Amino acid sequence: MQIPMKPFRPTLLVWLILVSAPGVHAGELGIATLVEGAPLVLRGVTWFKLVPGARIQDGDIIDAGERAQVQIEFAAGSAANLVGAGSLYLPPPAGPLTLSLPRGWLKVAAKPPDVRVRTTITEITTTDAILVLRTAGPPLDLFVESGTARLNEFLPNGAVATARDVKRGEFWSKAADEPFALQPRAPKPFVDAMPRHFVDPLPRLAARFKVAPVLAADHDVTYAEAEPWLIGRDRAVFEKRFSSRLRDPAFRKAVEPHIARYPTWDRKLHPEKYAARPRKPVSAPSSTQGGTAVAPLGN
Repeated sequence: MQIPMKPFRPTLLVWLILVSAPGVHAGELGIATLVEGAPLVLRGVTWFKLVPGARIQDGDIIDAGERAQVQIEFAAGSAANLVGAGSLYLPPPAGPLTLSLPRGWLKVAAKPPDVRVRTTITEITTTDAILVLRTAGPPLDLFVESGTARLNEFLPNGAVATARDVKRGEFWSKAADEPFALQPRAPKPFVDAMPRHFVDPLPRLAARFKVAPVLAADHDVTYAEAEPWLIGRDRAVFEKRFSSRLRDPAFRKAVEPHIARYPTWDRKLHPEKYAARPRKPVSAPSSTQGGTAVAPLGN
């Protein structure tokens, strides 16, 4: 006689694997496995010194100085290597893993599920590809080392202007006020300027870091450091995130010349401008017209 077996439910097993895996906890996206050149990570409103083995969380901003390097290996299998001077923002998950790159060099080895790379003018989505990017605001260079991707170009208002399929070996570039240009291979000036280690596959080192290090605080974010994020695509998110810094006199003083950009901050700093003004009393209609009494109407 066969004993009926209960259907296998993988939920508990998967959960146990996830919580026991190094670096995989709520809010954590991956591990910083290569750190060179004293980069910092902004968590909340505080900059911390980034060290190998640090867990990278959603909402983190990584700042890498000239020639500094940070490699992140993500729990789902993708990896990204940032070389400065540059910065990388990892917004809270709302779909695919998103890497927001305002400036710098970035090599991405994407694995399923989708990975999305945002610059100030584009959004590049791929499932399985290796991409090399260089951007400094609007100018952008993109080399597709392997695989395919979808390149969406944005208008200043955020709408998609053009969507393109890009494939292995192609090099796409865009100057500030020029349309995208395609070349069948990466040009020599791009290759010569590219970080040397981008020639090789990104190493996989996450297994070495079993325990997360405690990060040392460096300083709280200044207005000059916050401003590029306050005028970008995610400005509403950062206006809310950095509002606690208004308690700092130096931060408030730096904000004041630009306060018109931040209506919610203006209300906090200058509530008197938005206080309801008392209404003037409305006078009752006069019972006389031209000095002559108006007799009441009879029945």
